[in-house]
Amino acid sequence: MVRFKTAFVAIAVVIVIHIIAISAGAYHAVSWFDIPMHFFGGYVMAMLGLAGYAWIGERVDIRPKADPTAKFARTILEGMFVVGFAMIISIAWEWYEFLFDQFATNMVREYGFAQMGLSDTMDDFFNDFVGAIVAWGLWRQRD
Repeated sequence: MVRFKTAFVAIAVVIVIHIIAISAGAYHAVSWFDIPMHFFGGYVMAMLGLAGYAWIGERVDIRPKADPTAKFARTILEGMFVVGFAMIISIAWEWYEFLFDQFATNMVREYGFAQMGLSDTMDDFFNDFVGAIVAWGLWRQRD
């Protein structure tokens, strides 16, 4: 089970790496650098989703009943919650990148565009999704 503290530390690490990468120009110097950043972004957001799911589970009875199909249903529910949570954050991040490009013209001149087009956005969503699935698969094994 993931706790909020673990999730927040992981998120902080990804944010620090992101800030350093922007400062160093890594996103434009290394064409593939965005891929692992989105993978780990999805991963840490899924960790936060798992912590939230566990927190909710402590307050609401979402444990499986004696029926073996109930455990499967709980697993599916957990997966939908965690991956859906991570993807909502992913969508919000892409909106942020779009709005940054629209309104931060001085920053765009200095650092370049954050949003490289539709195919970049779809790649970002895919990498966030894979990161979330991997996190859910690895962390749910610990239950």
